[in-house]
Amino acid sequence: LFSERFGLDWTPDERLVYGPQASGNVHVWTTTADGKRQKQLTRDPQTDFMPVVTPDGRHIVFVSERTGSGQIWRMDIDGGDLKQLTRDKNDYHPSLSPDGRWVVYTSLISGNLSLWMVCIDGGEPKQLSTASAFRPSVSPDGKWVACIHQDQKTGSFKAALIPFIGGELTIVEGMARPDFLLVQWSPDSRALTYIATRQGVSNIWTKPIDGAPARQLTKFTTDRIFRFAWSRDGKFLACERGMVISDAVLISEGKPDKLPAP
Repeated sequence: LFSERFGLDWTPDERLVYGPQASGNVHVWTTTADGKRQKQLTRDPQTDFMPVVTPDGRHIVFVSERTGSGQIWRMDIDGGDLKQLTRDKNDYHPSLSPDGRWVVYTSLISGNLSLWMVCIDGGEPKQLSTASAFRPSVSPDGKWVACIHQDQKTGSFKAALIPFIGGELTIVEGMARPDFLLVQWSPDSRALTYIATRQGVSNIWTKPIDGAPARQLTKFTTDRIFRFAWSRDGKFLACERGMVISDAVLISEGKPDKLPAP
């Protein structure tokens, strides 16, 4: 299970909010950018992950499976005053409007993956689009929701845009399939940023929504990138990098034996 699913976001005061497995299960933690001050915010036996921070820094919205399936929850920035925002099964990938009032998320409530939204204070959710779409990301200017759309004919996955006020889905042409189907906005709302891996090495790429060609932003020469997030002012980019390590095991007479190196 790749850690991009666990989430990563910045607070306005430049701390990081993320989901690690440090306690043996996935919970929401915060840390300073230098990693010196870490704090665990949730402790439920079930998983809590995909945290996003409201622009005013007062709340964290996240996914919790504490009721048996994924639903959207809210808590104070220090982990207190938990509030459940959705009660349907399989609600994931929260993203916040720039005014902090709305949470856009993926839901299976209609039987297909589609985008829904709910007020930060709770209430009745409403469907943003009937198009097949998931992994929403609201633009910093509040005009668009980027997402992933699966073509029903070819089965391929492509980045797409939907107006925040609702409307038709538009495919972003000239953009490679993002790693982990993860897209985020550039801080100026002019481009989508995503992970692309070439010959085993990951870098962050950007694709302007005005149709300009995609270009590579980072210049890493080793390792994979599993998750990333822009700081609020766009001055910093946090990312998790590492290697994917696997091994082969031969089961012989009920006992596992490691296969010899090729």
